[in-house]
Amino acid sequence: MKLPVSWLKEYIQVSDSPEKLAERLTMSGTAVEHVHHGILEIEVTTNRPDCLSILGLAREIAALTGKKIQFPKISKEKKSKNKAPFQVKIEDKKGCAFYTARLIQNVRIQNSPEKIIQNLSHMGSRAIHNAVDATNFVLFEMGHPLHAFDYDKIAGHTVIVRRAYKGEKFLGIDGIEYVLGEETLVIADAEKAIAIAGVIGGKATEVTASTKNILLEAAVFDQATVRQAAKKYKISTESSYRFERGVNRDTVTLASRRATDLIVEWTGGSEGAVLEISKIPSEKQKKITVRVSQVDALLGFKVPASRMIQILKNLGIPSVAQGVGKIVVTPPSFRRDITQEADLIEEILRIEGFDKVPSAIPITRHVLGNYRDKKAPAQFELKKFLAAMGFQEIITYSFLSKKAVEDSGFTVDSKIQKIMNPVSADLEYFRPSLFTGALQTVLFNAHRKVSSLKLFEIGNRHLNGKEETVLGITLYGASEENWQHKQEASFYDLKGIVENIFHHLQIAQWEWKNAGSNSIFDDHAALFVSQELTAGIGKVSGTILKKWDLTKDVFYTEIILDRILSEDGLKKSSRVQPVPKFPSARRDVAFVLDRAVPVESLANLMRETAKPFVKDVTLFDQYIGKNIPAGKRSLAFSLEYQKENATFTDEEINGLQRRVMDSLKERYQVEFRS
Repeated sequence: MKLPVSWLKEYIQVSDSPEKLAERLTMSGTAVEHVHHGILEIEVTTNRPDCLSILGLAREIAALTGKKIQFPKISKEKKSKNKAPFQVKIEDKKGCAFYTARLIQNVRIQNSPEKIIQNLSHMGSRAIHNAVDATNFVLFEMGHPLHAFDYDKIAGHTVIVRRAYKGEKFLGIDGIEYVLGEETLVIADAEKAIAIAGVIGGKATEVTASTKNILLEAAVFDQATVRQAAKKYKISTESSYRFERGVNRDTVTLASRRATDLIVEWTGGSEGAVLEISKIPSEKQKKITVRVSQVDALLGFKVPASRMIQILKNLGIPSVAQGVGKIVVTPPSFRRDITQEADLIEEILRIEGFDKVPSAIPITRHVLGNYRDKKAPAQFELKKFLAAMGFQEIITYSFLSKKAVEDSGFTVDSKIQKIMNPVSADLEYFRPSLFTGALQTVLFNAHRKVSSLKLFEIGNRHLNGKEETVLGITLYGASEENWQHKQEASFYDLKGIVENIFHHLQIAQWEWKNAGSNSIFDDHAALFVSQELTAGIGKVSGTILKKWDLTKDVFYTEIILDRILSEDGLKKSSRVQPVPKFPSARRDVAFVLDRAVPVESLANLMRETAKPFVKDVTLFDQYIGKNIPAGKRSLAFSLEYQKENATFTDEEINGLQRRVMDSLKERYQVEFRS
């Protein structure tokens, strides 16, 4: 939107230079991008269509400078007893909520006054003749588009607002013939389309030097319908730009009267009949109460109630004091963006000045997560435990792009929640996993020559219509690295970390199951707690690593904390055990068995058989190769036995060991090795 200061001064007497006005507007939230030869070029946000006019911007400047606006004088409606010699029919009530048509007779088409030509030129609009220039002048002055038809060229003197017929042809004033679709809203006469509603007029009814009578249109068209037509036919006009953002319904008639006054003055014509057809349901004005105490609390400094009322009134927002500490406000129709108290407080702040907000270090209270969440202390303890294991915490975005989701091995379908109104295409889906954020973090660090990473994140994921709190753990590069020893991270490193976490959380009933491969992992295992899937762990697929430009292996697991950090689990006390008074005894056992038997099942069987005397069962060797039959493997376990009140004898140890070996032989048909 361009704002020529010379035109602005016709309504408000400002002494500030264009540069000073630009600074004031920008600091109040109406950004001025450029100042050139007394013309301000302003970026108007979509929620402020009222600023797409000279008078709208004059309101802003009045509020900033305290000056009063001299609004143009507009004549009152003249009542006519004569029946209108034309008809207006609205066949599409959704597409057109209000339509007014005025007949102006015996006009003389010629050049506009020099001052008007100059003003339009400042706006980048070419002067045409006095009738059309009047409609363009009012468009820029008041922000409402209008259109002038040659009345005598309207077939049947009938105006019909309807949808176009399929394949209907229309010749625009730009000389281009358009083939219209059925979704396009048009203004038609008794025979043909004479305008694309809100976008462009037609050549057939164009006002020319020979025009004697004008039918002046002012209407309210559906924003989406106008935008659809403008995009479809690749037509962008000052009118379509404003209709797309929404025009003020309450000033349609006023804009029509203003343009009529100008056309009559400049062409020497006379007013004829007027028809108005409204499909707008009456709306009761909603009042909003502003609490003075709330304004002071949110802004951080005091603004007198009288000053608040003055600011709002200068912005054209009716406001009155009510009782002690309250202001009742009635948002005007041109400020549809004001719907609640916070909106009005923002208006007060931006006019009073953001620079008045005091600088202060905010007061903070450090708590262990959300105080309403009973699992928060457990999460905090878990974070400390992971940090002690050498992990670093990361925090990643909850929203993802479609590409990021798909590059992470997920299929975008009904299981993944899409955001209805995303801020951008990069943030259009809720994350189905913390995995994507982990990959983004690994990539960021890998490109900065970081060779190894141990990362964790606790956050929420959205999948299958559920929101769950999960723990994501990532290993990248070396798990151990120093000048004497270097070892790359492996699947088993991560598996051991998960088991350490479960031991720390005192979770006893859990079981690993081989899950093969999937779209995310080449090697994959699943962990079940009380027969419920609680975690997945694996080596990230090479296909995914290639998409993320990662050359080293990445190992990842995601644990559903909601299933293990129950309220009952939080009541467990920390485990403190005294140093044993009596020594433990160790025995080893080695055997060959089918590869399909899980190690955890073997360890659980040995613990169950020798309890309560078995303290620990540890796998220390696996062999697959020469002298071992196909489909078999050799495993070696170390069992540690201990009594609380005595020392084991050899006979007792041997007895326990025989029981363990017998149970292994009976359950899994193992073959023992000496």
